Amino acid sequence: MEIGGKMRIIYVPQYPTPMRYQEWWMWKLPEEFRKAGYEVLILGEVYAEVLENKRGGFGMFSPINLSIMFETEQIRQYMLLDIKEDDVLFLSDISFPGLFCNALYHKECPKMFAFCHATSINRFDYFKSRSYSKFPVESSHSFLFDTVFVGSEYHQKKLIDTGAKITDKELYWKNTHVTYLPFPPLQYAKEISKVYNIMSASRPTQQKVDLELEEEVAITFGDIHRPTSRSWDEYYQNLAMSEVLLITAHEDTFGYQIVDAIVNGCVPLARNGLAYPELLPKKYLYDSKDELLEKIHHVLIGDVAVPKLLCEKQMINFYKTIIEEMEAD
Repeated sequence: MEIGGKMRIIYVPQYPTPMRYQEWWMWKLPEEFRKAGYEVLILGEVYAEVLENKRGGFGMFSPINLSIMFETEQIRQYMLLDIKEDDVLFLSDISFPGLFCNALYHKECPKMFAFCHATSINRFDYFKSRSYSKFPVESSHSFLFDTVFVGSEYHQKKLIDTGAKITDKELYWKNTHVTYLPFPPLQYAKEISKVYNIMSASRPTQQKVDLELEEEVAITFGDIHRPTSRSWDEYYQNLAMSEVLLITAHEDTFGYQIVDAIVNGCVPLARNGLAYPELLPKKYLYDSKDELLEKIHHVLIGDVAVPKLLCEKQMINFYKTIIEEMEAD
């Protein structure tokens, strides 16, 4: 497969929001593709600006109505394209809202790749009430692509195991490739004095926070700092001012909070499960309330240093890994 201007990537981004990770998928991936010598066509690039004015304000996630409008426009643009024999399509999220894949049954590219951030098998997913019907649709879409990239081995296993249970015939998602996620280009805070013992930055939802466990921690160690700022710079400063980042999530597909904490000099402590063992040594994982309380104590008395990410090398090579996979015959 030739590059250097001879191959075009038709890039299909998610609807962008002010959440920095989602913005990366709109701008950073196309930038890296161009650096590698590709011509890149971004579907919906101009329309994203139109919808930005409709949304207004700060939002952590893509509003579903505007996301549907965005994907519908991307489908329209794609169906009008003249597909060339060396075109490559890259879809930045296979499952949300999940409309674009349907167009690919009518008009394929010679090579097609996608990223899957999460699916309706997440028991706290927006579509959880429809997950029994939505997941088979997502799974059938996965067969359209040469490779579907996923952010963790935990995520990959969950997709394959759930697919096997639902179909009873063959494994869905057998074409997945674990890339982890890109290492964040953070302007992180440095040399800031510690002000808070423990910080919890997760959304107060059933998926992201175990309120009962956090209450036990607060009883033992005092108040838990919960930053209210929606500025990323202030968020990083809060991490830099905290000794411990407490993570009590019941579901997660990667765990970017851990990365944020480490690069800002804060010790993350997370459940021994989900994707967290792929990111952290066992020393920073807990299996019970008592173990968590003991580990917090050791951090606060200075016995535990900020860890190194187990998958940092893979994260740094994220774009290279995707490009190499796309260029493979």
